[in-house]
Amino acid sequence: VDGAVHAGETAGAPLRRGGAWKIMTGAGLPDLADAVVMVEETEASPATGEVLIKKPARIWQNVCRRGEDARRGDVVVRAGTCLDAAALGMLASVGCDPAPVFAAPSVCVVPTGDELCPSNGPPPPPGSIRESNGILLEAQILAVSAALRVLRPGVAKDDRASLARFLDVGLAHDVLILSGGVSMGDLDLVGVALKERGLQVLIEKVSIKPGKPLLFGRVRRADGRHCTVFGLPGNPVSSYATFELFVRPYLLRRLGDPDPFPDEATAVLEHDGPLKVIPRTQHLPAILAVVDGVLRATPLRWNGSADLRGLVDAGAFIVVPPDEPAPRPGDRVTVHRLPGKPLRAPRGRAGRL
Repeated sequence: VDGAVHAGETAGAPLRRGGAWKIMTGAGLPDLADAVVMVEETEASPATGEVLIKKPARIWQNVCRRGEDARRGDVVVRAGTCLDAAALGMLASVGCDPAPVFAAPSVCVVPTGDELCPSNGPPPPPGSIRESNGILLEAQILAVSAALRVLRPGVAKDDRASLARFLDVGLAHDVLILSGGVSMGDLDLVGVALKERGLQVLIEKVSIKPGKPLLFGRVRRADGRHCTVFGLPGNPVSSYATFELFVRPYLLRRLGDPDPFPDEATAVLEHDGPLKVIPRTQHLPAILAVVDGVLRATPLRWNGSADLRGLVDAGAFIVVPPDEPAPRPGDRVTVHRLPGKPLRAPRGRAGRL
């Protein structure tokens, strides 16, 4: 043993015939060396200064060769990639620090409705409910990416003056998400107010349940840039579902994801029940579990688009195409996996459709 090389060092002399160097992980090889033997496969004799190699060595074993991961001119991170931990580490390893980036979109969330009371305040008076869509949507946005910048300036009332103040704030962002006020009621003013601001309507109503009254478009600001606008239904499950089906893919695409749409799978249906045949695609909350190697979907008892409790346990939506009869037990159904939701055994409100 002619010497030792520690990480960050180089050997003081080339390897000689009949000689060896003790080398630590991450250190550079002595000149003429072409293999490393793990210390577990050797037996050292401090008294003689010799080492016995117990196994034959293969050329380049346990050696990282220069250029084996990437060579000069190779693309290591493509333009448009959302910089996660692996991409950031890769850029740092090749000295690309700082890296040129596009800023993640800023998103403003504005719930609307006279009936909404603070979630952390006293019990709501008769006719009122606690505001939940704001924090629900903010959590969904941050689950897309922690890089997204989210503002919740408050709740807009069902009058033009209040809505105008919040639109002034929201339209200054890259994306504005409103919940409520987009249906057909007398005080559903969101669509009217946005069109007065020059909204270019791209989608107005979608043929799904829950979530039919969806508004999507963009407003050109005075600075020449556009604010993308989503008007989501006010019922919490409708708001949640339309976010997952429309807003999440949009945000992911803006962050560079080439395939931003919901994860789709086929599962065996565990229960059936009365389900109206309607000319819209239905999305029904369900629990997903793998039983005997088969993905199975158990529908949750669910009271409709205001029933967040039925959504808490859900890991997916069962997708029922328009005008099709209710699926029966044992049928294969399409499911949309919900991000971050685990596979688990049915419990609690699992039951019939």
